Amino acid sequence: MDNHGLDVASTGKPPASIVRRGALHGSCLAVAVCAFVAYEHFSASGQSTNAWFCLAAAALFGFTPARDLIRVAFAIEGRALHLVHALGGAALIGLPLAGWVSGTSVLTTAAKAPFAIMGAVQALLHSNHPRNAQQAAAMQSFVQSLPEIAQFANAKDLTTPANAQRAVVILSDIIGKAQALGVTEIDADPAFQSAWRQVSTRFGANLGLDAVDLVLRKLADNPAYAASVSDLRNQVAVARRTIDESVRHPTRS
Repeated sequence: MDNHGLDVASTGKPPASIVRRGALHGSCLAVAVCAFVAYEHFSASGQSTNAWFCLAAAALFGFTPARDLIRVAFAIEGRALHLVHALGGAALIGLPLAGWVSGTSVLTTAAKAPFAIMGAVQALLHSNHPRNAQQAAAMQSFVQSLPEIAQFANAKDLTTPANAQRAVVILSDIIGKAQALGVTEIDADPAFQSAWRQVSTRFGANLGLDAVDLVLRKLADNPAYAASVSDLRNQVAVARRTIDESVRHPTRS
């Protein structure tokens, strides 16, 4: 039995090298997820160069754990292993491009994270002072509506008049909630107007609007709703400006 085997048997714990490798792989997957969210954001905003760069980074980091597994299982080293990584990364790049991975689902999930963390921090710092009712209601309303956008992940979901009209109503609703959140979330608690809070609000709300943009692209393929899509895009632009303005110039109490 090798030394690693003795270490595991005697201590009941995995060797440090395995722990380090697990932490490395976990970090790589976290970076891959963040890069993919950034890809969806830049794609929704029409920044194709940045989008491709982020997608390549997501594939590079996302395939790293699989590469390590392949290296151990098949004893592949050197240039052959680099080739496997390149082919695996290319396959991962193809998944979102082919529509196998839904950008709306990814963005709506990512949009919830800043508010969840913000809520936890708020609870720790102000446990004896309940959040402002308007602020809490705006956050809850926005976050609860995010999954409704993900229902229109596929273009085929918008082919029927009933679904298309329902999408218009839902998107209009979430845009209005994002705009309201951009104001109330920043202004409701002057004691907690930190840079982190402002960035988190802006980040989460804009990711939700990115998901709206992706659905609008699919809805635009239906000529019957061209006017509605144009109006909703204008509303998105106004909501983004409202969020940006409330972050740059929060109300002082």
